[in-house]
Amino acid sequence: MNLPRTTRTLHRWLAWLIGLQLLAWLVGGVVFAWLPFQPWVKAQDMVGKPVVNLAPDWPQQLQAALAASAPAAAVRGVAAVPGADGALWRLTLADGKVHRLRADGRPWAAPEARDIERYAQALYKGSGRMVGTAERMATAPARLGIVQEMAGRRDLWRVRFDDALGTRLYFDGEGGEFLTARTEAWVWYDLLWRLHIMDYTGGDDFNNALLRGAAPLALVMGLAGTVVALQAGWFRLRDRRRRLHGSGGG
Repeated sequence: MNLPRTTRTLHRWLAWLIGLQLLAWLVGGVVFAWLPFQPWVKAQDMVGKPVVNLAPDWPQQLQAALAASAPAAAVRGVAAVPGADGALWRLTLADGKVHRLRADGRPWAAPEARDIERYAQALYKGSGRMVGTAERMATAPARLGIVQEMAGRRDLWRVRFDDALGTRLYFDGEGGEFLTARTEAWVWYDLLWRLHIMDYTGGDDFNNALLRGAAPLALVMGLAGTVVALQAGWFRLRDRRRRLHGSGGG
């Protein structure tokens, strides 16, 4: 067996087989290292964190709200959350349903588009302007073919701004609670992450069969390339010595 030729052939065929995936790993690594994660990807420069402001006597208010709304035995969990029109009590009932109450005791009503727009403007701290009006949608549309901005979550409000990052704020469709912000930087980051871990659906399985198969092939390709480089260097050194000996003998 001609070892140098076999090594070169192996390296070449593996490069054809996983070359694009290797390129995706390299490009993704560069982007992950250099793209500002918190300011751009997580939109911290564009969106402020919602704050829950409760009155000093909030335990008494909560107790009164629970007594007026649902039997205590039916409530499985209680959370104070910021809403489009002030703080809310979000009650998770024993049957899994969600019930909302205003923390100040006033009757709660589902938010409308103008409430969501006002809330989005209060959270937004960028320099852009709102694009159109608040949109209520069944689910966020897919981006770049495989990127799911809200992981399939349904019933959403979306408010868009025309800043350089294309910031989008998402809110719960029924209750109006702020969910998250997305930017174009986040979309490209998520796409490269999915390509990096070779999970083109959920984007969170970094131990899938495709990755387990490609990783050892990339290792073998790298080792074969190292051997090819060493062989080329040895052949050049051998030829140089032959030329030197040949010229000295003449």
